[in-house]
Amino acid sequence: MKKILFSIMAGLLVLGGCSQSEEEKPANNGEVPQIIEAVIEVPETLNPGEEAAFAVTVKQGDEAVTDADEVKFEIWQEGQKENGEMIEAKHGSEGKYTADHTFTEEGLYYVQSHVTARSQHTMPMVSVQVGEAKAEDSGTGHDQENESHEEGHSHGHGGEVSIELQAPDQIHANEQTQLSALVDNKGEPLADAKVKLEISLNGATPQWVNMSETEPGNYAAGHLFTNAGTYTITTHVEKGDDIHEHTETELTVH
Repeated sequence: MKKILFSIMAGLLVLGGCSQSEEEKPANNGEVPQIIEAVIEVPETLNPGEEAAFAVTVKQGDEAVTDADEVKFEIWQEGQKENGEMIEAKHGSEGKYTADHTFTEEGLYYVQSHVTARSQHTMPMVSVQVGEAKAEDSGTGHDQENESHEEGHSHGHGGEVSIELQAPDQIHANEQTQLSALVDNKGEPLADAKVKLEISLNGATPQWVNMSETEPGNYAAGHLFTNAGTYTITTHVEKGDDIHEHTETELTVH
């Protein structure tokens, strides 16, 4: 009987030790996760009343992301972002998420996909021309959508690569905030780079937000800060095997 009790107690001690060792394993080993990439496919031109098929293909490296937490398309007419609408996208196959939408009026529209997957968020955006009406300067559409947000905090990084993170002067919790990063290499805009934000509050597990290039060297993303406080934002910039830079910025959210 004593031998049986001893065996049971020894087994419980072993299980307890295993459980403790598993709990003590760090949730984050500090490595930068491979970036989530999203590519939007929309028609360049449409007629009013014509149904449009939107698609966004999501990958992490060479792997198709079929388990995204949320994929939506935000659609608004130029200069009327506050009146835009959000539609859900459904996964088809091989990481492609689709949705249909009908434009009722002529004009220049923007379609932005909101992809949340594997603790990352990315928001690529494209424009769609509906009908014959032309914007006065459609080439600067992205600038017009972002310029009101690109004032506020900034932080530079020494060396050949310069990184400047820009944000509004006032940031409020539970309000969508537009962030942008200006990236130069040897004094020239660094185009076609992978830029992502590592956002953390008080040492908590960071959130990862992928930025989309709006023009050469200018990258943008939206983020919803859910709590007030001082956040540490690390801007990571990668391009090929030669460039891997980062810089830290503190932002206060009210």
